[in-house]
Amino acid sequence: MTDSLTKAPLVSVIMPAFNAGDTIARAIDSVLAQTHTCWELWVVDDASRDATADYVAMRAQSDERINLLRLSHNSGSPAGPRNEAMACAKGRYIAFLDADDAWLPGKLDTQLAAMRQADVAISCTGAELVRESGELIDVRCPPVEATYQSLLAQNTLVCSSVMLDTAKLGRCVFPAMGHEDYALWLALARGGHSVLGIAENLARYYVRANSLSANKVKVLPYFWRIYREREGFSRWRAAYLTARYAWLARRRAIKHARA
Repeated sequence: MTDSLTKAPLVSVIMPAFNAGDTIARAIDSVLAQTHTCWELWVVDDASRDATADYVAMRAQSDERINLLRLSHNSGSPAGPRNEAMACAKGRYIAFLDADDAWLPGKLDTQLAAMRQADVAISCTGAELVRESGELIDVRCPPVEATYQSLLAQNTLVCSSVMLDTAKLGRCVFPAMGHEDYALWLALARGGHSVLGIAENLARYYVRANSLSANKVKVLPYFWRIYREREGFSRWRAAYLTARYAWLARRRAIKHARA
C-alpha cells in the first residue's frame, strides 16, 4: 500500500449523488485518475431509487479512499448531502465534484499548486460544457480574480471546479435553498475572500436536458431569494439582479443552441 493511501488525506472530494447510476462511474474514475493521490472521496447517496449506492459500496471495497454515506430520506437538493460529507471530511482542502461531472487528471495537482502560490482560500478552474454524447457545447473560463461585486454580476464558478482551503475559511456550510452553491460563494466573497480563477480547463460539466439547472425559468425564484433574503437587497435591486441573471442565461442558452 502506498504512502498516499495510509497518510491523512490532503484533499477531501465531496460528491452528492441521486439516481446517478448511469454517470457515477465516470465521476469516480476521474478522481481515481488524478495525478495527485492524497485524497479521500465522500459520496453521499441521497436516497437513490437506483443502484447508485450499491455501485459506490462496491467501488469502496477496492479503494479505502472511497467512502459512502447513505441518507434515509431524499433531501431535495445537493446542499444537505454536501454538508453531511463536509462534516466528515478530514482533508485541509475541499473539492467538489457532482456525480454527473468529471475531472481531467491534473486537476487537483494544478489547483493545489496555484492556490499555494497565490495564498488564496478559494479557487475554480476552467470547465468544458459538454452534452452526454461528449459533444463540446461551450467553455467556461473564469476571470483571474472574482470578487463579491463581480459575482453579483455573474456567477463564474462551476461547482465541480471549486476548491476551498478550510485552514483559511473554517467550516463552510451550504444554505438550504436553491442554487446553494452560488449562495455560498457570495457569502465567502462577502467575507473578504476573492476567488482565484485558473484558466486551464480541468473539469467537464455535463449538460442534461432534464436537469434543474438547464431550466432557467424554474430557477429564477432561487436567485430572487438569494439576493433578497441572503444578501438583504431591496426589492428593486433584487429584481434587477434576478432579471440580469435571466438575460445572461438566455444569451448563453441561445449560444449553446447554435453550437
